[in-house]
Amino acid sequence: MTKNTKRIIGAISVGVVLISLITLFVLMRRAPDLTVQAPAPPRVVTPTPLPPPVPSIIAVEAKVAIADVRTLAESTLRDYLRKPIQSKDGAIDTAIKIDLDTFTMQGAADGTVSVDTPFQFNGWVRLSTKIFGRSVQKREDIQGHATASLTLTPTLHSDWRITAKTTANIAIEKAEINILSTTLSVRRILTKIVEEKVLPKLESLIIKHITNIDVKTRVAGLWTKLYEPIVLTPDPFIALTIEPIDIQAQQLSSDGETLALRFGIKTYMQIDMGNEATDPQEITITELPDIHFVDTLESGYHIVVPIEMTYPAVENLAKPHIEKRHQLKGIDTHVEDLTLYGSGTQLVAGVQFNMPTLGANGQLYLLGTPIYDAATLSIVVTEFNYALTTQGLLLNIAHVAGESFFPDLRTTVEEKLIFPLETQLTSLRETLATVIAERPIGPYVVLRGTVGPITPIALYLTQTGVHIPFRLQGDLACEIKLKTPQIQN
Repeated sequence: MTKNTKRIIGAISVGVVLISLITLFVLMRRAPDLTVQAPAPPRVVTPTPLPPPVPSIIAVEAKVAIADVRTLAESTLRDYLRKPIQSKDGAIDTAIKIDLDTFTMQGAADGTVSVDTPFQFNGWVRLSTKIFGRSVQKREDIQGHATASLTLTPTLHSDWRITAKTTANIAIEKAEINILSTTLSVRRILTKIVEEKVLPKLESLIIKHITNIDVKTRVAGLWTKLYEPIVLTPDPFIALTIEPIDIQAQQLSSDGETLALRFGIKTYMQIDMGNEATDPQEITITELPDIHFVDTLESGYHIVVPIEMTYPAVENLAKPHIEKRHQLKGIDTHVEDLTLYGSGTQLVAGVQFNMPTLGANGQLYLLGTPIYDAATLSIVVTEFNYALTTQGLLLNIAHVAGESFFPDLRTTVEEKLIFPLETQLTSLRETLATVIAERPIGPYVVLRGTVGPITPIALYLTQTGVHIPFRLQGDLACEIKLKTPQIQN
């Protein structure tokens, strides 16, 4: 190739480059033609199905003081024994006055109740006999002490009835009298008197005092009360709602001083936010069900808290950081009009931009999937992608020019578009803990609870905002004070 040929080819190449640059410059200066208008993603959301609700178990302990049963039984028995007990056994007549000593009653872990009734007895014995055809009567005073022992085994039935079985025995010390130079033992006579006149009455009294304890009425009162929403805050309205559905229980037990019924009320619990309390007349209260007996009782609540961050609320938080002048890769850029909404399962962030240096402007949309960040207690979007039309030469130029701009804009939106939940979660947790720490429910029932971990169970988009139901976990227990009924002689 000659030198002239090389010069000609070089001149042609330089000319082509200059023409291309001039054309690009002219096109780049035509701001009205560099308008990028991306198609808006559809405003149609596909909510994520929520997991089924997890039942909660409220631990309930209904107690009756054994001392109360003892006091009532002892009082009734003393009244019964005020008069002497007279009896006749063949030729022997007796009249015995029985005085109770200290009456003791104690429960065992298996629910049995043991009773020891020491008592003093005094009176007389009269013997009628014939000696050499003559009727002779001899009367002697007697006194001594004995102990009647009783073991009671109560049983709770599924229909809330309590029945009881008893075993009893009597221990009498040596009891003898001397009549007509003859020593006679009256142990058998005294044993018979106690077995026939004292023990049945003692058994009857204790059985009645225990089996007549009205557990069902007290538990039914608690069951009805649970339907009443517990208002945590009136404004904004936040309430804890409970729907009891079943009762599990174990047999009676005792710690020595009390006779206790432990059971669990199975419920569904949730937090209602923003809705006014339901009129009590509109609540359908089911009747107290029969007892379902189980080998072991579990407890613990699972409360669903439906927290929502609306799109306008997040827009207001993010706009001061996004709707302003930015220097993105050295390009002077004005970002305006942030708009958020849901499309499918993705969050859409629409923004208008203006790049005076490049003579470009338009509307674009960033799409990303929101996630919950446990470290910051916030909802964030960390993988935004942008949608941009690329048809036509002018839009291709805008796309190429924007390769250094759009990633920076995306990063800015990701950093500033945050759904903070820490304040809501902390306030809700503290309020709930305060309300359930010690809460009387009627004159005989106290509700006590603690608040444990709070964890998200789902995240989905709606037409109005980002919803993220949380599950609050903890323990909730009720203590019921039972009353021992008065028994008439």
